[in-house]
Amino acid sequence: MDIRTQASLLCAIVTLALAGAALLRQSRPRVFTLFALFALDLCAFSLAQFLQRWTVTPAGFDVWERTAVVAGSLTPTAALAFFLEFLGVARRPARRARNAMLGGSLLGFAVATSPLVHLSLAKLAVTAYVVGGLAVVLSVLWGKLHAAPTRVERARLLYLFIGACIAVVLSTLDQLPRFGVPYPLQGLGAVVLTLFMFFLSQTLQRHRLLDLHEFLGKIVVVSSLGLVLVAIYGGLVSWVGNRTELFYFNTLVASFVILSLFEPLREKVEEWVVATLFRERYELVRRLEGLRDRIGNVIDPSQLAAVLLDGLVETRRVTHASLWLLAEDRPGYRLLDSRGPPPAGFLEAATARALLGAASSGQKALLLENIDRRIAELKAHLPPGPDEAAAASAAPVAVAEELRRLADARTAMATMKAGICMPLTAGDRAVGFLACMDERVPEAFASNEIAALLEVADRCALVIENSKLYQQMKERDRLAALGEMAAGLAHEIRNPLAAIKGAIQFILPEPPGTGPAAGGGEGRRGAEGEGDGRGDPASDEQLVPREFLAIIVEEVNRLNGVVTQFLDYSRPAKSALSPLHVNQILERTFQLLGPDLPPQVRLTLDLAPDLPRVQCDAEQLKQVFLNLALNAVQAMPEGGALAVSTRLARDEAAVWRESAGPIAAVEVRFRDTGPGVPEEARESIFVPFYTTKEKGTGLGLAICERIVKAHQGSIRVRQAPGGGAEFVLSFPAVREDLPELPREAAPARPARAGSRIRRRRRRRPA
Repeated sequence: MDIRTQASLLCAIVTLALAGAALLRQSRPRVFTLFALFALDLCAFSLAQFLQRWTVTPAGFDVWERTAVVAGSLTPTAALAFFLEFLGVARRPARRARNAMLGGSLLGFAVATSPLVHLSLAKLAVTAYVVGGLAVVLSVLWGKLHAAPTRVERARLLYLFIGACIAVVLSTLDQLPRFGVPYPLQGLGAVVLTLFMFFLSQTLQRHRLLDLHEFLGKIVVVSSLGLVLVAIYGGLVSWVGNRTELFYFNTLVASFVILSLFEPLREKVEEWVVATLFRERYELVRRLEGLRDRIGNVIDPSQLAAVLLDGLVETRRVTHASLWLLAEDRPGYRLLDSRGPPPAGFLEAATARALLGAASSGQKALLLENIDRRIAELKAHLPPGPDEAAAASAAPVAVAEELRRLADARTAMATMKAGICMPLTAGDRAVGFLACMDERVPEAFASNEIAALLEVADRCALVIENSKLYQQMKERDRLAALGEMAAGLAHEIRNPLAAIKGAIQFILPEPPGTGPAAGGGEGRRGAEGEGDGRGDPASDEQLVPREFLAIIVEEVNRLNGVVTQFLDYSRPAKSALSPLHVNQILERTFQLLGPDLPPQVRLTLDLAPDLPRVQCDAEQLKQVFLNLALNAVQAMPEGGALAVSTRLARDEAAVWRESAGPIAAVEVRFRDTGPGVPEEARESIFVPFYTTKEKGTGLGLAICERIVKAHQGSIRVRQAPGGGAEFVLSFPAVREDLPELPREAAPARPARAGSRIRRRRRRRPA
């Protein structure tokens, strides 16, 4: 089997595979179908030539020769139909050209079905028609090349035109009769045709010209690597000759050498090819790798923006660069810094929604050229209408939705002045965007350059996340130091407060709220004033008025209370937990509070019997209950009702616990008939120093929340059904005190436990 026969078989196998790949595509466009027909025609021609040369046929059996003539005569028609569709020629002129070419193909069919097939002159005429038809195809490609609107499209078509010319010339030379003259390039036409068809299939799938550059570079890499490996293998095996034992031994040695050298050799060959053939791309990737390493040592976002954007501009491949971070004050992304013409300062959440949707779907980068190309493809399939809006409204829902999403993404990228936009993803959210553009060319970055940019973006996201953690640590340390300082300051304040209060009480005529019968303070003043006008009205007028002294004592007491609450909040909560009954703690609390309750406030205790115990510190819970009760009393200055109740409730948080925990909780409710808590204040009411009272400290409820959380419980406030405020506290119940339930059924059927709880009778206080 000579080289020409083997090349024909290779061309038949590859073109058949390319046709099958095109036909198996889902939602196959018309251009892929025509490409598959073109490839199948070449497959039939090459296979017929292979079988004609390889098989020994009896005299008069020339079916493979006739098949080759028919398939060859159909080649110009199939090629013209494909290229007219690929180049976007209007349907009517394209149909006329195809019909004219198909009429010419009848010449080959007539020759193949007649005795003329054995005449060299007839076959030469068919070959001339095929060459002329392919020349017409090349002329169509050349005309489209000169009419291309952009440099990128012209470069793409130039690749195709040069490749088609080489394939046509070499394939024609393969088919010409030799007349005994040796031809050194025999079989090369079939090999080049095979490579051209493979490149043509890649052109259909790779819309970007730079991807074609990369594809050509990979072909060069593979070819170079193959030659190196052949040299290694051939050098170790060729000298063996006919010695079988040495042949197998050297084959084994060559295999080990190739396996050991393959990876480093491949990397070196790729680096050499890229550095030699694509110098500009090699420099950009190298600079981006250095930039990625530099920003890894940055922690401040502002410094990150300066290093990153300056590094991108220094590559001389970026004219616009900007860094966007998630805004803290409102939904959207704020521009941190930019290079080149400045974009808008803020990216609204509605504008960024399309970019976020793409990021959540797994897209690492959005390219403006891909968005424009996809929009053009969708609009080409829209039903006809008076305008684009009417056509889009008549389109299927999925097409209209995709068009809207793509239009939103394009608007966002125009706002950012971005040709490529890369979400900076940390965890499950986009903390920012890195946008770049080179306005000088429409396809600015190749695939390996985009991959290098994505590595830089990933490093930026990591730096931003680490920066937030670092700021949180700094803030925590600052607050801890401030807390220690404030606690020491509070202790220092209490000492002079006690001295001031004692001095004022010493000079106060009588304690506030007492009458003349109280003699401690007055007697002390009389002893001091004996001998200098005791009882003299003129002397009494020189004394400080008693109501001013009472105000000072009251304010000192209030300031002392503020300091006490501040110390309670600032010191670490140390709880001595033990299983106790909440009902008993509530009863003891209100026994202490009962004498101090105003007569106009009605207290009602509704404590459910047989409640399970909770792990708690009795003194700390007593402090919480006292605080909530006093707050309720202060909210009802004109009088009202305070209802305190307990019940066994379902622990909703237990459903989400990884380990099986208690499915019930002891719930304590404080409900008053006061004005209630405004809705806008409910989210802030447990924040330290937030208060709705004129003279409140804002620490009471914060302390309560801290204690409840230390008990693994929860506290929340809501509007009571009949008006007023209702505070609901929930504490996990001790498992041993719960009713006996099957272990496997307890977490799966919580509703039964709830129904038993609701059937229990409640004890009303006498």
